[in-house]
Amino acid sequence: MRILVISDSHNFIPDAQIETIKKYGEFNMLIHCGDKYKDAEKFAEKLKIDKVVQVSGNCDFISGKPLLVDKVIEGKKFIITHGHLYNVKSGISKLKEYAREKGADAVIYGHTHCAQNEVIDQILFFNPGSTVLPKCGKESFGILEVSLDKIDGKIVILEG
Repeated sequence: MRILVISDSHNFIPDAQIETIKKYGEFNMLIHCGDKYKDAEKFAEKLKIDKVVQVSGNCDFISGKPLLVDKVIEGKKFIITHGHLYNVKSGISKLKEYAREKGADAVIYGHTHCAQNEVIDQILFFNPGSTVLPKCGKESFGILEVSLDKIDGKIVILEG
């Protein structure tokens, strides 16, 4: 399964970014890690992605969307959150502890506006960065390839 991962888009979706994402092929699912969760539907519509998972971020006031989603994808357990409730701007130790307790295979999060694609203690910690307001490097998004035997993550720099 191919998953497009986006976070911290803050209600700004340039057409040039959509065109860049399209160059990476089709996706079976979109995960939006918050801070303008409504952007998930806009990205999904423009990219023709039917399955969407979205969580609220600290800028998504009274959204009604969950702050955290546990989801099994291709037999792998994912934790999806924005990250602000785990103080990820100060490090991911609280998020690591939660992931270990839940037996997660992968944690997908945002909030820091800094991309991360790192396996720690056999758990993938994946942050796609921000599509519009990067704090580390350039605007970015993520791609996950998930199968029964592995999860491969890739951070992609956006153009435009």
